[in-house]
Amino acid sequence: MPDSRKTTPQKGLRELVAGRLSFLFLLAITAAFVYLVAVFAPAYMGNQRMRVATEEIVHRAATQNLSLADTRAQLHEKAREFGLPEDYNVDIKREGKVMTAKVSYTRKLKIPFYKEWQTTINVKDLGF
Repeated sequence: MPDSRKTTPQKGLRELVAGRLSFLFLLAITAAFVYLVAVFAPAYMGNQRMRVATEEIVHRAATQNLSLADTRAQLHEKAREFGLPEDYNVDIKREGKVMTAKVSYTRKLKIPFYKEWQTTINVKDLGF
């Protein structure tokens, strides 16, 4: 009785190596992307949280006519709460009802080619 099964040709060594190399390359690219997201995402989210907190504090200080010292103390407290680096700088100015605040700091990142991330948060509130 004849064998009715189809035979499949065996893949050669070149096809096997090319398939493995492309898989390893894709795996390395995926691992690098996941690492970059894991490093940048917390820093970015921390920056956004500090920006929102700065906007709220400056708005409250401008509408309630709080002193610059009280506003600065609230911003320093938020900076400690959000884990900002120790070398951050807070500048606050008031001109009539208008209050402006500038918070600047440098985040250290654990990436071989990009070590520092300069961040400046500028907030201006008209006091209305």
